Amino acid sequence: MNTEFEDGEFSSLAKRNRGVGAVLVFIGAYVTYKAFGYGLGDLSRIGAGALPFILGILIALFGLLIAIINPDGEEVAPVIKWRPAILILSALLAFALLVEPAGLLVATGALVFLSGMADPEHTWRSLLTIYIFLLAVVYVIFVRFLSIPFDMIGG
Repeated sequence: MNTEFEDGEFSSLAKRNRGVGAVLVFIGAYVTYKAFGYGLGDLSRIGAGALPFILGILIALFGLLIAIINPDGEEVAPVIKWRPAILILSALLAFALLVEPAGLLVATGALVFLSGMADPEHTWRSLLTIYIFLLAVVYVIFVRFLSIPFDMIGG
């Protein structure tokens, strides 16, 4: 597979990785720098800038790793499988839109069955098993232990 652009700029996947890595390092450094303005606090009372500071460092480190690490072998850009990506995003959107009006039973069912269609190896029985298990775990953790008022059936 030819990875060259028309104008010859960024002629290989390795060059693109270095470019993307450099951009991430810059963004991470900027976020880390700006986090100092919010105050980091101390261990007993973490300040508002602590989380952006840590995230900025992580973004910069990931950018550095992307720029440095280049696997050996033929450089081929990955092929995006659109059907699974769209189904999983649709499942998340359906859950978010259904959890309040339709309740946890329907929203979790939409989440499990839509995202399950992204993997052709799942059968309806395996998805039903995942649905029942997930519903039980969510109910016990969020409704019983954390006392979050989720309606099981829409109201």
